[in-house]
Amino acid sequence: MPNQKICVIGDEEIVLLLGLLGIDGIILENANNFLKEFNKLVNDLTIGMVLIAMELPEETTRILFDFKLNNRRPFIFILPNVFKLNIEEKNIFFAKIENVLKKIIF
Repeated sequence: MPNQKICVIGDEEIVLLLGLLGIDGIILENANNFLKEFNKLVNDLTIGMVLIAMELPEETTRILFDFKLNNRRPFIFILPNVFKLNIEEKNIFFAKIENVLKKIIF
């Protein structure tokens, strides 16, 4: 499907910024409705990539991690909050990657 769209879901600032570039988006005030909106996007066959731009609870992040491991479509990318101090220490994806690398290297 060559005509698939990109959609961003998350905080107002990032959704509006990417909207200026022509990327569709869904603004969420908090993470309470995230999974409902996320499920709508992943079930929409016109969506090829979902960008996530918001702080999510650890349980929701684990659900996303499992989704990424088990599904090829749509591509899911979580935009890191580059303004957060010590992001590597607080991001569950960084932690999982680090654990896998430790197993491979050591």
